[in-house]
Amino acid sequence: MEPIDSQDADTSDWDSQRYDRDLIDHVWQNGQEIQGNDSALWRKDEFGAWIHRLQYGNRRSEYGWEILDLTHTPHGGGVIALRPMNWQNYIDQVAAHTQSRTTAMGLRNTRQLL
Repeated sequence: MEPIDSQDADTSDWDSQRYDRDLIDHVWQNGQEIQGNDSALWRKDEFGAWIHRLQYGNRRSEYGWEILDLTHTPHGGGVIALRPMNWQNYIDQVAAHTQSRTTAMGLRNTRQLL
């Protein structure tokens, strides 16, 4: 599935990250489910940061998230290479400046130096 044209979506602040709804829903399923939380709305990314389903592409939200595409890595490829990721962790991964991570501290997200 290809990213959709930016004129067709108005939910994201990141024009190059506009994917169709089916792909977004599929990638959301790769997020970590947390017991006691509605997994249709709340999950964590692979670094332990909270993400909220309705905050896809919203970099103004603490719980906003992006789709990290790992297809350009040695082990990447296909839909399985797409990961839901808190937007701050997404930026760290894309920029390869992973000196800190966003992770949950209780019910809030916080930045931690590595």
